[in-house]
Amino acid sequence: MKKSKMGFFFRLMLFILLVSTLPIVLLGTFSYIKASNAIYEKVIDEKAQSMYQIRTNVEQVIKTVDHSLTFFVNSSFLVDTIRKPMHAEQFRSYRQMKHELNYLQTFDTGIKDISIISLEHNWLINNEGLKQLNTNDIEDYGHYLSSSQKTNWIFESAGQSSSFSNEPFSFTNCNYNISLVKQLPLTTSKKTGLAIASIPSCYLANLITAKSDNEQIMILDSNLRIISHNDTTLIGSFYENDKLAEKLSSNDFQSSGQLNDVNEYSAYTLTFQRSHYNGWLYLSVISNHELKKDALTIGYFTLYMCIILFIICLIISWYGSKKLYKPINQLYKSIFSTNKSPYQKDVHGDEFTAIGDRIHDMLDVNKELEEKLQGQIDQLKQLFMRRLLDGQLGEEELLMKYLSYNYNERWQQLCALTIQIDSLEGTKYTVEQKDLLMFTINTIVEEFIPHNQRLTPILRKDVQVLIILSEHNTKDAYETFVHDIAFQLLEKINEELDLSVSIGVSQPFTKLSQSRLAYLEAMEALKYRIKFGSNSILYFKDVNTGNSLQTYFPENLKNELFDAIKLGDKVKVEDTLRELISTIFSKDLSPNQYQIALMRLLNDLIVLMQTLGVELENLDDKKSLFDQLFELSTIEEIERWFNEIILFPLVTSIEERITLQYKNISDKIIHIIQQEYDTDISLEAIAERLHYNSNYLSSIFRKETNISFSDYLAMYRLNMAKKWLVESELSIKEIAEMFHYNNSQNFIRSFKKKEGITPGKYRELHSSKKFD
Repeated sequence: MKKSKMGFFFRLMLFILLVSTLPIVLLGTFSYIKASNAIYEKVIDEKAQSMYQIRTNVEQVIKTVDHSLTFFVNSSFLVDTIRKPMHAEQFRSYRQMKHELNYLQTFDTGIKDISIISLEHNWLINNEGLKQLNTNDIEDYGHYLSSSQKTNWIFESAGQSSSFSNEPFSFTNCNYNISLVKQLPLTTSKKTGLAIASIPSCYLANLITAKSDNEQIMILDSNLRIISHNDTTLIGSFYENDKLAEKLSSNDFQSSGQLNDVNEYSAYTLTFQRSHYNGWLYLSVISNHELKKDALTIGYFTLYMCIILFIICLIISWYGSKKLYKPINQLYKSIFSTNKSPYQKDVHGDEFTAIGDRIHDMLDVNKELEEKLQGQIDQLKQLFMRRLLDGQLGEEELLMKYLSYNYNERWQQLCALTIQIDSLEGTKYTVEQKDLLMFTINTIVEEFIPHNQRLTPILRKDVQVLIILSEHNTKDAYETFVHDIAFQLLEKINEELDLSVSIGVSQPFTKLSQSRLAYLEAMEALKYRIKFGSNSILYFKDVNTGNSLQTYFPENLKNELFDAIKLGDKVKVEDTLRELISTIFSKDLSPNQYQIALMRLLNDLIVLMQTLGVELENLDDKKSLFDQLFELSTIEEIERWFNEIILFPLVTSIEERITLQYKNISDKIIHIIQQEYDTDISLEAIAERLHYNSNYLSSIFRKETNISFSDYLAMYRLNMAKKWLVESELSIKEIAEMFHYNNSQNFIRSFKKKEGITPGKYRELHSSKKFD
């Protein structure tokens, strides 16, 4: 007795089994739910206690730091020292200060550095030693004094603090510090200094280690920014849950408790406590699944008991059902004891519908076999074409398979067509859609070309391959037939997909075994798209298939291109590159020879970049420059690739270098003028001193300052003369001699020409204003 032929028996047994096991399942489920909820409540309480312990540990550390620093800054030594200037002569004070600071930095508190800053006398002492503050330092530290609170805990990136040395311990990967800032002196209203103690956030992270890898424990400041986290990579970011963040930041929200929420992955519980000491928020985020993990033991035990009881009920129901089913089974066997079918399938339903199901099963099996056979034929045709194009079929096997697939037997000549997408740039498609586009092109070819005019079209890499069968005997009729098919395919693909493709066409062949040779010829013809451009039909018979490695390369145009690059002339670079590439492709060469010339150009450009010390950025790390060059198929793509990937970034880098060099030279000339204006200086003398050509320096100076060297020198001397006339007691004659005038009259005429009044009048006028 087969199980599949006993539907009624099993339904009867299932009913008895369901009635006996349903109470067991309900009782086990209820027990598990109650037990898991009790364990969950216990774990929640433990989590609250754990957060309290973490807050206590952290606050113990920061309070210790606060108290230690407060005791130190209240010492009479520090109060006296902060009011005094600090120079190298005060070595004893500095040494005692360093000793006190080193004493405060212990491993127990995690202090990384302590800085004592006097904004009144502009000095700073920290682990690095004594430092005099500049204007930027005073501005950086001055904003701490504007706070209304004398003591602040501040969270900042490690880059905002000075670099530290002689550290008692190291957190090399810690990017943030928690700094205690105290305004000094503490006991006076006028604050003239600061004491800053910095603790790495990673040190606090060691105090909040989670018990589970799936738990997140963090400390947030008043802005809900993470200042410490058991995952140190999240330190410095903001808490991302906007809904919970709004609740936690509310002033009237409770200081401790637990919240439940759901994200896109799972439900989780958030345990929080707010510090009354500094307002920090301590959070623990853990999934409810993790909290209920301990309840799984009870769940497994309950499941095992249910399974055991289920097996017992199954055995009882099986024996009881067998007794009830015996008369029906005897009737069923008598019906199926004759006229057995080899196609008979398992019976679905009870025995009363078995005969009807048997007939339907035979019809379904017949239909299924036909569908499978048709699908296998399509796959076998694809495999046949791949082996045909790879030359893996012998003559006998080739003929047998060709006839078995019902291809056209009356063809006279065949040829291969290879279709390839020219470029996706400038189209509505992306590179990720290329495979789908090739599949669509293959479907268009299959539907557009009648079955008796082709073999099965297939895809090989990024090329669609089609073997055309022609029944024409004459050359003209054959060529017209093939050209019409290629042209119609080109138009059809352009119309359907709005996509530019090119088609390679082989020479005609009369043997099916020559299909591989036809395929290779069509692929070779397709390479000539690099010369003839996109949207082309390329015939193998019309292209030059020579294998010579000799090539043509316009060396003079390359030199012009390199000169334009060195000068940073982007327009000249673009025009020269276009002329160079056009000159190369104007020659009647093979695709391999064109690629050799382009490879030579690329190699020379790489050598030039290395010579100039320029390194290009944003290159595709997955492909070398030569691999990218080989993938280009049209002159426009090649020209655009050289400009965007190589030349324009190279010219930009050189332009920046030239601009910087010009500015440095102009600054040197101005410095010399300002230092030696009262000597007999000249541009030629400066050029000799700086080892440059004087004409070159003159052009650079004018380009950077918009004024000539002589005019700038005269203007500066005139300004100095006006300054001396007002501020010094030198006579006009003495001033004229200092500027190397032959006599004072020449100086007076020159001054009056520029200012409109004589030097004496100028001195008299401005001296009276100064007196007023």
